[in-house]
Amino acid sequence: MAGLVLEGGAFRGLFTCGVLDALLDEGVHFPYTIGVSSGVSYGISYVSRQRGRNWEVASRFTLDDNYISWRHFFTSRSIMNIPFAFDEIPNKLSPFDYETFRSTTDRFVTVCADATSLRAYYYPKEEHDVSGKLTQASCALPFYFPPVYFKGRKLVDGGLANPIPLNRSEFDGNEANLVILTKPRSYRHYLKPDEMALMTYYRSFSPNAASWLRVRHHYFNHIFERCLKEDGSSKNISLFIEEDRMISRFCRKLDKLKALYDYGYEQVMRRMDEVKDLVRAK
Repeated sequence: MAGLVLEGGAFRGLFTCGVLDALLDEGVHFPYTIGVSSGVSYGISYVSRQRGRNWEVASRFTLDDNYISWRHFFTSRSIMNIPFAFDEIPNKLSPFDYETFRSTTDRFVTVCADATSLRAYYYPKEEHDVSGKLTQASCALPFYFPPVYFKGRKLVDGGLANPIPLNRSEFDGNEANLVILTKPRSYRHYLKPDEMALMTYYRSFSPNAASWLRVRHHYFNHIFERCLKEDGSSKNISLFIEEDRMISRFCRKLDKLKALYDYGYEQVMRRMDEVKDLVRAK
């Protein structure tokens, strides 16, 4: 079986959206998709077969301060208006097709992290509901979003536990994978100031989580280098953003977001024969 692995990256995920829409246009349906952080937010519309929905949401709401603005942080500890982003948009303004999402035989796995231990939890698509809580939880990056309480657990951004969940896809039985990354080939992760602050915060009540954060960038680089090495082999295909296409994670310039979306579409179309062979072979 072949898997589809979606990294996070906030609005850099518009690259992912372009790739996913190209897959839908070509009738390429992976039987298994796993996403983390914004990879969940964008990946659900691939599983629900809603071609173009991700770009519709981005183009309609990214410039709307009611959707994203630092002013929300002072009222709700979140850079986004959470009720608007995770309830009003998917349930009213740009309806998400829950019926198709639930009825398809495709598996969809959402990665979240325990807010205290940073242990990874993997939720099947059946756990998603109209509240949008699970999607919100996987995106709940500390300092930008508050943690989310979901079925007795306090959850934060899944990228803190498993930033590129390729290993989980393999654990779930996928011998080959298409990995969509939101960084350039030259990228290597290092401890950034906000991560060091987060490590200091966790040290006061969860030393094991703090220890994990100290080495997490090494783990990220290990998986990232695997993606580089195995790209184009019979095992995995990986797609990367080029250096000159990179944007900040919360970039709100629609021309740059659209260029990134178009670039993702073009990149996977150039390799569509490889992708189809990967899906058929497994």
